[in-house]
Amino acid sequence: MASTGQGKKRTARPAAKKSARAVRAKKDSGGQPAGDAKPPASTMDWMNDSPEWGMRAQPGKKGMTLDDIAIGSYGEIPDRSEEMTRMPRGAFHVPGVPRLEFYPLSKKVDLWADNAAGLYEEAIQRRWMAHVDVPWGTLEPLPRDLELSMCQLCTELAQQATIETDSIGQWIGRMNYAYYEVKTFLASELYDSARHYDVFRTRALANGGALGMESPGMINRRIIESRAGWTETAVFMYLLRGPFTLMLYRYGEAYALNAAEKRLFRLCIQDKARHLAYGMAHAKYAISEMGDDYAVGMLRMMSGVERDMATEMKDPVLWEALAIIFGGGLENISSGMEVVEELQKRYVNEYMARMQWVGIDKTLDNLAPDLAAYVKQESGAAS
Repeated sequence: MASTGQGKKRTARPAAKKSARAVRAKKDSGGQPAGDAKPPASTMDWMNDSPEWGMRAQPGKKGMTLDDIAIGSYGEIPDRSEEMTRMPRGAFHVPGVPRLEFYPLSKKVDLWADNAAGLYEEAIQRRWMAHVDVPWGTLEPLPRDLELSMCQLCTELAQQATIETDSIGQWIGRMNYAYYEVKTFLASELYDSARHYDVFRTRALANGGALGMESPGMINRRIIESRAGWTETAVFMYLLRGPFTLMLYRYGEAYALNAAEKRLFRLCIQDKARHLAYGMAHAKYAISEMGDDYAVGMLRMMSGVERDMATEMKDPVLWEALAIIFGGGLENISSGMEVVEELQKRYVNEYMARMQWVGIDKTLDNLAPDLAAYVKQESGAAS
């Protein structure tokens, strides 16, 4: 498909009538006629550069969505774009406009996902506000062990949200506007992750507790310092870390200590599931386009990242906090640790399943041994 940077040649035609701009040009700063000077005929030439004039978008059941306006040439997604002026896709290209930016991600394979437009619509339709949509008035004093444990979990989740915000923020400006559906969706994800930081920090400070300990941060650094490409970063963020975060949200809702926690985890679940839907769709598309060698490269790349994840999962702080929450108190930490082991096993299995779905042949045989151990463990304390 032709690049969006290739515009049609302009043809000068005489204007049929004066525009409002031409009328205004006849007046000086005092509002008096400025003479009979007429603008050059080419001033109105822009009116002839409308190849899709007369095409009308029709709203669907959900209103006028991004998919509804993707009609005619405006809905054509280029395989590659050389337009570096932030020109809206489908606008008339003006030769000679100085480049405003260089977009390293200017190929469809670099960032595309067919579901991006629909996910953006879902994001704006299901938006929520932490300060009013969570029933904070339902918080009641908790035993110190439970409050500290929930604060520790919220500290971890707030930190994960900041990493997502900073990472997407680094990449979104490198993406070409020819793929505005993806950029628009990721902008909504930036807002979601900021809201997640807000809601978990608020919960940590709203019930007499305090922020807890910082996480080990090994995967945080992997995500934020990734430079190989957006697809590689997406695999880190949406296939490795994302399912882990979503799992914590789901268990947080299941073992919530009050209505406020039940509500905030449920709201965050719907956001995080949407984020993972884009990340997986993009990874699957990129791998299908790039071929088997690319998938093998991804598999090898993840071996080192998995070792970091396994090392981070050996840190006891988060698991002990979760065990106290799951058990209903410090006195039941042993039974709570059994739930932790179930969570760990489910996470590793889900990670492998998601990798397989996008086209990366992740199995127990090539999984980092310390991660595979979570799947093979039968009972006992968590690693």
